[in-house]
Amino acid sequence: VAEGAAPAFEARLHPEVPALGWIRQVRAGGDAHGGNLAFVRPLNIFFDVDGCLVSWNLHLRPYAREVLERLQERGHHVYMWSGYGARREVADKHDLWPLLAGIMGKPIFQYRQRLHLFTDIVPDFIIDDHREIVDALGGAVIKPPQEPLARDREMVRVYRRILEYEREHRRRWA
Repeated sequence: VAEGAAPAFEARLHPEVPALGWIRQVRAGGDAHGGNLAFVRPLNIFFDVDGCLVSWNLHLRPYAREVLERLQERGHHVYMWSGYGARREVADKHDLWPLLAGIMGKPIFQYRQRLHLFTDIVPDFIIDDHREIVDALGGAVIKPPQEPLARDREMVRVYRRILEYEREHRRRWA
């Protein structure tokens, strides 16, 4: 690690979670070669843009790309949304298009009632800096980016919370 650089993302991940997806899970008594598999549906995960994926000056938060990559590897559908509308310029600036299933606006009040005005996809887990929308739709509240930005580890915490959500809900879907 270069001086002043953030430590490798891999070292900050939960040690019990394999690098690749959980869409194919081996059930108890099965083997790793395909015997006795359970198939689990992917999650629809929605990230807010400002104050979540990017800082106030539109810098990508540390570990944001790695989190999006890992979620995609795990088979999830990752979306980016904003109360300011579809922020395509952020996806362009940070080359996020290959990691996203879609980009859209989001409701800024009456979240459940107005969700259909923005998407027909039901979020399973959202990441937002506004508690009200997280309380309404479920997910995790993310803290504002820490300055200096190189010290910010909030995306790692959010990734761990998503992994916890997977474990909690995996039993229901298997």
